[in-house]
Amino acid sequence: MTARPKPPHMRIVRSAGALVWRLRPEANPIAGTSLPAQRQDIEVLIVHRPRYDDWSWPKGKREPGEAIPATAVREVEEETGVPIRLGAPLTVQRYRLGSGVTKEVYYWVGFPDVPAETLRARPLAPPAPSKEIDKCQWVGARKAMRLLTRRGDRRLLEELLTRLADHTLVTRTVAVLRHAKATKRSHWEGGEMTRPLSRRGSAQVLRLIPALSALGINQIITSPWRRCVATVAPYATLSGTPLKTEASFTEDAYREDPVQMRAVIRGILSKSQLDAPAAPLAICVHRPTIPGIIGELAPLTPNHLGRLLPQADPYLKTAGMLLVHIADYPEPRVVDLEVFRLDP
Repeated sequence: MTARPKPPHMRIVRSAGALVWRLRPEANPIAGTSLPAQRQDIEVLIVHRPRYDDWSWPKGKREPGEAIPATAVREVEEETGVPIRLGAPLTVQRYRLGSGVTKEVYYWVGFPDVPAETLRARPLAPPAPSKEIDKCQWVGARKAMRLLTRRGDRRLLEELLTRLADHTLVTRTVAVLRHAKATKRSHWEGGEMTRPLSRRGSAQVLRLIPALSALGINQIITSPWRRCVATVAPYATLSGTPLKTEASFTEDAYREDPVQMRAVIRGILSKSQLDAPAAPLAICVHRPTIPGIIGELAPLTPNHLGRLLPQADPYLKTAGMLLVHIADYPEPRVVDLEVFRLDP
């Protein structure tokens, strides 16, 4: 019997972008907040591509070794000149390009209110050539629906407007970060609190910087142990973000009294930022403490998202992040979760 030929390897091309929105000057937000009350309160940022003579969302291809969230903010700034930070994820768009190539485009809600600290940690984004993008416009949702050429882009706009109606358009991000790869215990003669990052871990840290910047991180709380501090210190130094240490985040403290760390996490998750400037937060912790964080997230997380909470050891890969997106109106609740991994 003749063996069937193996199917050709499917090549995946990854791109990323964002649906960037802002309040219109004449908007009437929900009383006591800056949240849009109806779709007429916002406008979105779209671009025109002369090659295709179409209107679409700003997006572009991932560069080798680039974290996909960093791709999104870079491409948006190159195509529109608007620096952004990312909020909650939107539906990934997948379609065939031919020759066995599949294109995946990752989208997030985009906010133009970028903390100044974040921009210091980003490389300059040169403008896209006019032959690629010749116009960008802020337009109302109704006009955008008329102008957007592709059906998939219009569906993304509907998804954005559904979030507005559900009060999940405006979110705050808490990034739970496991420290980068450390030197093996068997190769270190000092104590646990001073065990450093390995060479691989140091490389991971450099690749984390643009991802943290893409999220707009301007608050950091970390275990004081060396490998955790070393994971977030380069970003903190580049951006000028204050770095706060929390003794209850260490492995020893959690083993002796997990209640204390869980109380700190509970306070972070429940602290509403409805009327405060954007302050996305990263917390850097050790693998054995992650179950305590998941335990505090579970009551705030609806059942359909609960399956995304890491359940099995090691919970997160080294330098991996659990991105928690929290909507604060009418009360704090988790509305999206992402598990971020550094690509090979």
